[in-house]
Amino acid sequence: MILPIVDPFSQPFEVWTTRDATQEEMLEDFRRTGTMYARTNDRLIATVTNGFEAAIYMAKVGADGALGNHVNNALDCDHNYNQWRLAMPRATPPGLKKYKSSYPHYDAYEVNKEINEFGRYLPPGQVLFHAGVWLGGTSLVTDRPLSTSLCPQVALRNADHNGKAYEAGRIDLLVIRVAESATKAFAYKRKGMALGHENEVVFAAGASLSWFSETLVRKDYPAGKAFHDGKHVPAYVLEIDLT
Repeated sequence: MILPIVDPFSQPFEVWTTRDATQEEMLEDFRRTGTMYARTNDRLIATVTNGFEAAIYMAKVGADGALGNHVNNALDCDHNYNQWRLAMPRATPPGLKKYKSSYPHYDAYEVNKEINEFGRYLPPGQVLFHAGVWLGGTSLVTDRPLSTSLCPQVALRNADHNGKAYEAGRIDLLVIRVAESATKAFAYKRKGMALGHENEVVFAAGASLSWFSETLVRKDYPAGKAFHDGKHVPAYVLEIDLT
């Protein structure tokens, strides 16, 4: 069974500057929504309509809770995402549960076995995100489970975690597009389990990844590490095909 495409940006994410609302604008808000807002949108400064634009935006700004909320709200209302979850077991299999809660301490054999047993093939064109440092040249085949997210901000935070970007001296935000449904994936449930906010989708080992573009977004991405002075590293967005 191949699942439908899930695209949190089918309804664009917009970034606005705001200003104090006039009395007339507050009354109009109250008439339309039942709530009176003290601030109102003023000038549109960014629009995100697809995964690549979302990755570029996140690499530029580093963090934006509003984008994360946009993804969560989109998934809450997405019939296609609901089909993903209905295709997965109601209870997370034990190996995958440990992978989620105890990474990097997990049984890779058990995780791969469970993904191949309980996971599904994702549709060609599906976009997911992963961040870290790309070491594959033009291509590589994964030898362990590959964790991805439907949210670029989550991927970026994982690359920041424990000083990884600081140590690497750069950060790569990967926009992964499924080119063929050759590797199964497991979509974790988002509610009722620890770290559900990560919107995680994990692929079985053996996925073939092919690099086809790299964009330098900024040269001064802030990278930190405990007990060290912060520094700035280059941030790139890479486009990757997965089969």
